[in-house]
Amino acid sequence: MWTHYRRAVLHAARHGFKLGRPLQNPEALLRVAVAVVVATVVSYFLNNPMVTIGAWFTGMGSLVPRRRNRVVISAVSTLLLCVAGPLVGVHLHDIPWLLYVLAFLGTFVGGMLLTLGIGPGMRVIIMMIMMVAFADISPDISTGLSEVKWLAVGGGIGFVCHLIPPYGPRFAGQRDAVAALYDALAADARAYADGGAPGQPWPQPTLTARQALTVLPQRCRAAAAPLFALVGEAERIVRYLRALEAPTGLDPDTRKARCAAVADVLSEIASAVRTGRTVAATTDERARRQLEPRPGEPPARTLRGLVESLTEAERIASLSDSGDAGASWQHTELAKQHAQSGFLARGLRQLRAELGWESPAFRHALRLAVAATLAEAVGRASGDWGGIGVAHHAVWAFLTAAVVLVPTFEHTIGRGISRSAGAIVGGFLGWALTMLPHDKLLHSVIVVLLIFGYLAFRSMGQPPTIICITAVVAYIGGEGASAWSRTVDTLIGAAIAMIVYMLWPTWHSKRLPRLLGNWTRIEGRYLGALAAAWADPAGADRAALDRMGHEARVARRHFQEAAANATSEPVHHRARWSGPELEELSRSTRELAKGSALLAAHAPGPRQPGVPSVARYAESLQEELSELAEAAETGRMPAPGLTAELHDLLSVELADTTPSGMCEREVFAHVTHAVEDLASAISDQRVTGRHRAVGVG
Repeated sequence: MWTHYRRAVLHAARHGFKLGRPLQNPEALLRVAVAVVVATVVSYFLNNPMVTIGAWFTGMGSLVPRRRNRVVISAVSTLLLCVAGPLVGVHLHDIPWLLYVLAFLGTFVGGMLLTLGIGPGMRVIIMMIMMVAFADISPDISTGLSEVKWLAVGGGIGFVCHLIPPYGPRFAGQRDAVAALYDALAADARAYADGGAPGQPWPQPTLTARQALTVLPQRCRAAAAPLFALVGEAERIVRYLRALEAPTGLDPDTRKARCAAVADVLSEIASAVRTGRTVAATTDERARRQLEPRPGEPPARTLRGLVESLTEAERIASLSDSGDAGASWQHTELAKQHAQSGFLARGLRQLRAELGWESPAFRHALRLAVAATLAEAVGRASGDWGGIGVAHHAVWAFLTAAVVLVPTFEHTIGRGISRSAGAIVGGFLGWALTMLPHDKLLHSVIVVLLIFGYLAFRSMGQPPTIICITAVVAYIGGEGASAWSRTVDTLIGAAIAMIVYMLWPTWHSKRLPRLLGNWTRIEGRYLGALAAAWADPAGADRAALDRMGHEARVARRHFQEAAANATSEPVHHRARWSGPELEELSRSTRELAKGSALLAAHAPGPRQPGVPSVARYAESLQEELSELAEAAETGRMPAPGLTAELHDLLSVELADTTPSGMCEREVFAHVTHAVEDLASAISDQRVTGRHRAVGVG
């Protein structure tokens, strides 16, 4: 057992020290930098560092990922971090029991809000940090209110600086999410061109774009209708790309040129969405020539559908105003089920669904509240370390526990170790800087440079970020005791966060059977409905199919996330599936999802003739996937020959498929073999090369 824990901890530590790219989002960083410089000049003349800290913290809040207008987010950050949190904290200095209660409740709410997105949750958690900080450092209400006043001045400077242009196109956050979706599609097309498999964690890009759009208020959605439409069009493009992925006897050069042309168009669309400009016509024409089907080529229908979807996506991406598309088109797109409710209604519904002991989000929020409150209590109880530290320093333990503890083992342990290392280096750096001659101008310059270091390196990871933060705090404190207290409190907070997680973990390895069973059952209903639409195109409920497809994507994302997290856990070897078995299971789920994409891409339209013989296949498909879902959840192995009926129906019911309709039999053959693969993976009775590559026309 200890060997597995040691290996998992080492892996998490390596992950924690992994560095990213610096200076991400430079325009936003520049605005914060300007605010810090202006605030530092004001602080210089007032001889009060709170103005600089206020501008810095407002900038920190605005740099957290967002989906709303940057001015609105900056205003919210200023009010929460520089006014509301500190004001409450000032009045709690002499009421520790109430501080603990509010800190517990606040971090719990922040942890729950993380289910809606990083932005809302982290801003509430940072607000709690500011509340605890002022409760710790305010000697009395009068002095505390004075400090809050200057902190708010700095926050106001930060807010004003966020009005600095450029402003970019409207709905910038939503545009970035939709553009990222099309970038992901382009990456898939390039992977197909090279004969590889997609590297994207589908369906995450689609769901992220949908989530970004649902944040928009109802009054803004008509203007954002093109973005809703682009996501809908992307879902259709995904289906055609999956269809093109299957080998069709096409020569490799033609296949590569065709996929490369598609990738170019998708990249152009992504760029147009992000910047608000039109799609280049030259790329469009080149793609049309490449995608023109050859006489007698099997994937002719797929190619025609792909060209239509790409053309429509280009048209929508080039719209300067949603009114250019017509009111009926707007209504059609905005009436989709996952675009109806506003952010508040959807958020409350989502939070209500997570309020249960079995919910990982609920357990994480509760665990976070326990760890952060315990860290504050330990920090307060330690006093001034017998005179070698500073008093009223517990906030650093609270802060560390609140930001280190996350829902996964790998990230919690990695953050704890890397943040501790950064605090040690930063403490020594801050202590060394206090040895410099005391000069007010030099002091201001060094503080600005350290904050600039934080801004530049914050996207690289925990160590460089914490080095800069710890050095700033230690240097502003002006003595070695400040560096000592900040460093030791960070170590205490990180240790508490890691211990709480180890004592009360969320092992994603144990969640896999339930999540796989849930996805398999939902995917079975979706596949059955799609197959039924083949049998009776006129009677198919297209809106219901869209809703079922969305539910299947959400369920698959939950399984994928748990599977990715499970591989780094110290207990994954005791899970039902681990290592190669889990890789095979993930591959099988992708193939079955690809099967649903193929069925959707090639389904006959409402006015086209159906394939009545598919009706029995649809019923059998849903029944067998329901059995597989139960097998995944309970551990009872699927009955031998589970997919035999599907093979019989495939060979008997579709045996008379005409040569012009060979596509039908090939598509259903892919689904049949994907179900067979999934059954083998669930029972771990894998046969190498079982899945058959089929042509799709």
